Amino acid sequence: MPAGRRPTIRDVAEFAGVSTATVSNVVNGHAHVRDRTKQRVLDAIEVLGYQASRAARSLPAGRTFLLGYCLPDDTSPNAALDVFLHHVVSTAARADLEVLLFTQKNRDRVQPYAEMLRRGGADGFVLSGIDYEDPRVEFLRQRGIPFACFGRVGDDSVISVDVDGAAGIRAAVSHLHAVGHERIAFVGWPEGSATGDDRCGGFVSATAELGLEGGRVVRTVDDFDLARKLVPALVAEHQPTAVVCVSDTVALGVMSGLRDEGLMPGAEIAVAGFDDVPAASLSAPSLTSVRQPMDRVGSLLVERLVGRLTGEGTSGSVLVEPDLIVRESTIGAAEANSAPGAPLTQEGLL
Repeated sequence: MPAGRRPTIRDVAEFAGVSTATVSNVVNGHAHVRDRTKQRVLDAIEVLGYQASRAARSLPAGRTFLLGYCLPDDTSPNAALDVFLHHVVSTAARADLEVLLFTQKNRDRVQPYAEMLRRGGADGFVLSGIDYEDPRVEFLRQRGIPFACFGRVGDDSVISVDVDGAAGIRAAVSHLHAVGHERIAFVGWPEGSATGDDRCGGFVSATAELGLEGGRVVRTVDDFDLARKLVPALVAEHQPTAVVCVSDTVALGVMSGLRDEGLMPGAEIAVAGFDDVPAASLSAPSLTSVRQPMDRVGSLLVERLVGRLTGEGTSGSVLVEPDLIVRESTIGAAEANSAPGAPLTQEGLL
């Protein structure tokens, strides 16, 4: 075994030359395993120092000890996805499960899952990129395949964990209003995206609560150059003193567009984003952004999915609160540098 790595049930199965289901049967004391096979498994357990997790002991016979996750078809680097996957894999490992990654080869979102099940399947699936009436949800539900969704489904019988995007945008608007901004605009994605609509809803509700005009909304796809090019019309039509953006990609594009117009981001027009990608802290000025706790989301999804697999979990949705990380783009370099522990959460600043 590699130093520091805890042996898994699959390691035992490979060492003993048997299936994971056979190892599970031995661990759970099932009587129908032949004595010779049972001894090979017990020897492998002793050599590797394997200790079955509670979840592994609870899984019924015939399980694959695999969780499936379909990677998004967007091939651009995604630091948030890296954090999410790390915690999905590490949480699964603690339950003696491994994560099998697969890809979507065409626009049919169901086809990769159908193909995975045809080839032997997995014990359950983690879904992300959930949208309205997502066809994967009904496909897996009809077949009785356990799954957990990163994103809201609107059905309490389905396990789901999501970041409260509306709350994150409300925090950004409240922060901007607290530092003196009255004309706040929002740059969102086109209508029809569950995540984008949720974040836009947060902007509308926040401006209404604060008595601000909520109609300063423009939309674009999640693209740096397109966000940069919309700035002239945004400034001319809405004359904002601050702009809240649906993502950091859009926010960084808006900051570039402001510079094209001879306006200094942060100093003349404040900008806030969403996601807190690595570039947010490295930009000039550094970008205020809503940070999603992807570590907690990944862990919660797998914990609840394992609970479903072992018959000990509950359904329903969990909303996780994001953090507002305040930087120079909304409070200026002097204030950011003088603030203790910068970058700050919203609570640390106000």
